[in-house]
Amino acid sequence: MTLATPTLSRPAALTDDRIGQAQSAFLLGVQQQADGDQRAAQMSFRRALVLQPDLAEAWSNLGLLLEDDGLMDEAAACYQKAVRCDATLYAAHLNLATLQAQRQQFDAAEASYRRAIALRPDDPAVWSNLGAMLTCMRREDDAQACLVQALRLDPGYDKARFNLGYLWMRQGRWAEGFLCNEGRDFPSVLQGKLGLTRWSGDSLVGRSLLIATDAAHGDLVHMVRYVPLLKAMGASRVAIWGHPALKTWLSTAEGLDRYIAFDEAFAPTQWDCWAPLMSLPFLCGSTVDAVPAGLPYLQADPQWAARRAAQGMARGADGALRVGLVWRGNPLHENDAQRSLPSLAALAPLWRVPGVRFFSLQSGAGSEAALHPPAGQPLEVLAEPLGDFAQTAAVVANLDLLIGVDTSMVHVAGALGKPVWVLLSDYKTDWRWLNQRTDSPWYPGVMRLFRQDASGPHAGQWAPVIERVAQALGVLAAAEAPPAVQGASKVN
Repeated sequence: MTLATPTLSRPAALTDDRIGQAQSAFLLGVQQQADGDQRAAQMSFRRALVLQPDLAEAWSNLGLLLEDDGLMDEAAACYQKAVRCDATLYAAHLNLATLQAQRQQFDAAEASYRRAIALRPDDPAVWSNLGAMLTCMRREDDAQACLVQALRLDPGYDKARFNLGYLWMRQGRWAEGFLCNEGRDFPSVLQGKLGLTRWSGDSLVGRSLLIATDAAHGDLVHMVRYVPLLKAMGASRVAIWGHPALKTWLSTAEGLDRYIAFDEAFAPTQWDCWAPLMSLPFLCGSTVDAVPAGLPYLQADPQWAARRAAQGMARGADGALRVGLVWRGNPLHENDAQRSLPSLAALAPLWRVPGVRFFSLQSGAGSEAALHPPAGQPLEVLAEPLGDFAQTAAVVANLDLLIGVDTSMVHVAGALGKPVWVLLSDYKTDWRWLNQRTDSPWYPGVMRLFRQDASGPHAGQWAPVIERVAQALGVLAAAEAPPAVQGASKVN
């Protein structure tokens, strides 16, 4: 979701010497802030406030700087001070509302947004921001009304269009949502770098197409399924320009003629046209009932998979399920605090399920927890690092099931046609998982979605989700166990 950048405010004309000095210090701070000199700007705003403690504009802009430094409590206090000094200061209300929304203080944020709207009802930014927040709150009718109002005020306001697209895509209204999503910013940056004609969905017969990755690793694993379709539409050659860690694996994708890593030099003029990766569903006319979903659409290297099996991942005679676990995502992701589990310990209910071997597929943030798991957590750590995604695919090929939060790993498993259970946060759930569904049209027959409750006493909590997963895992393990194990009973 996109929130508009809070505006910088300037003071009204001031008269006496002390107040004039305060104004000078404030204006210097505004210039320093615009130049990117955050520390100097803070000092200037603080100097202005020593001279004139009720200078609301300085409080508001100081809050913005403190927010950039991650000092959220201090920033909120500055915004609140600003609106106490001047209840008509629009920027302070908008800044405060935006911060409160980011901290999921929804009632307070809505009140702040409404006060900002009362001051400036013709600004599309505040309507867009409020609509984005209401989308996160699942108040979708109210959210749509706000976003439509933003676009009514300014039909060219792409942030509102993007937010509306996200809402519609999550509702399954893909034709409308994908069209709105075409207003996102990054493709124009790629256009400037490539200088090629951007494919608009017209005939590809005899033309070569370069797919430029405008999203994360998991998105590329998800969307590479479109390459055979593009070939069927007549493309003479299809290439991907993408993440280096995916080159070895995705170079084997059906129909792909070349994979160019971001760190490689190449001549864009070798291609007739280009398309952003995340525009492919739109350009190919995908709907919820019609996506290229033949599984598997990627394969693991059989020799690497066999090597992993020989290193201890082969299924034993006891029939124990081999289950991979991923509990954290990339901490740089905007919603990682919500989509990731707080710790490995959150998965503790799984350990009581008999007949299961658990493997850590966690990499990066959180991987150290697998080396020293809490007592009683039977977690196996692989003998060597996963390496790039080709190695990861070889590991997943040896699993019976992957359980993970919404990261690239669930797409790896899905693309390989492996059973995968995805743990979904209710807050800012990604559009591709739609609303309420427990399965996915992208990975039919292999993916189950376990969602946080959207309302009630357990809304937004992980514990009930993990309990449901543990129960489902118990049923699966019992069904997969050899007959002798199924009939065994505990003797006291």
